[in-house]
Amino acid sequence: MIKRTLTVFAAVLVLTAFLYAHGEPIVGTVTAVGKDSITVKDKTGKSTVVMMESTTKYVRNKKAAAMSDIQVGTRVSIDAHQDAKTKKYAAEEVQIGVAATDTKSDAKAPKTAPAPKKKP
Repeated sequence: MIKRTLTVFAAVLVLTAFLYAHGEPIVGTVTAVGKDSITVKDKTGKSTVVMMESTTKYVRNKKAAAMSDIQVGTRVSIDAHQDAKTKKYAAEEVQIGVAATDTKSDAKAPKTAPAPKKKP
């Protein structure tokens, strides 16, 4: 019984580690497109190079897409993992044309009141 409990605990631990290994997606605007990589600049101005693999999936509007759909200026959200030795990111899935996630600039914009109604 103890052996079975320890096995289940180890499996849960491994699964949890796998789920947390990916971290947050890389979200931003494409600044460069290479043969097998793209460079993405996030909202803080940090640029990240992400390698594309033969197994990378591309999605636009919930439909299959291709790397050729990615151009400089395109917004993307990339689910990638980082190689422990090389520290390079490898994309698993690229969502093309995603909306900006930074709503802080919208919050700073002045709110305009509706125009008062004119009396007939």
